[in-house]
Amino acid sequence: MVHQFFRDMDDEESWIKEKKLLVSSEDYGRDLTGVQNLRKKHKRLEAELAAHEPAIQSVLDTGKKLSDDNTIGKEEIQQRLAQFVDHWKELKQLAAARGQRLEESLEYQQFVANVEEEEAWINEKMTLVASEDYGDTLAAIQGLLKKHEAFETDFTVHKDRVNDVCANGEDLIKKNNHHVENITAKMKGLKGKVSDLEKAAAQRKAKLDENSA
Repeated sequence: MVHQFFRDMDDEESWIKEKKLLVSSEDYGRDLTGVQNLRKKHKRLEAELAAHEPAIQSVLDTGKKLSDDNTIGKEEIQQRLAQFVDHWKELKQLAAARGQRLEESLEYQQFVANVEEEEAWINEKMTLVASEDYGDTLAAIQGLLKKHEAFETDFTVHKDRVNDVCANGEDLIKKNNHHVENITAKMKGLKGKVSDLEKAAAQRKAKLDENSA
């Protein structure tokens, strides 16, 4: 009976060891799809841990019963039980920590995707306002001024979006997201691009007005 118990416990210990390797991984995904896939895998693993809980409990119950019934080997049984409980607790803690990190990575990658979307729009408009075509007839100038006005309306919308993206970044920093440094750098970069575009747009508007006059 005692030998069987130790065999069962060895099986459970090696199962725990194998799962511990999985939850100790430091891969939290390099992009949005990567993180989403890792989260799916982790949810399956969490379900597996929950489903395995009765098997763990059964070994613990057997161990307790044996420890109560046997005077010989009692100490060894109790020692192994205590160790076993620690390993199981540690596995659950690691799994919870990995789950938390993956949630943070998901929020971070969504933030990055939003930053990149705004940066792509800014880069595209940068070429537009850097144009040296200021119109050579009054009609052409008026057409360009109209275009510039439409751009400015659009720019107002995007500035609001950039503010939202940065507010989201600030939230992630407050929540101690483990990508804090990258978040700060990305917000700084995005704000810098907005102010570059603003300057370039103001210069173009001044040139257009001058030409129109």
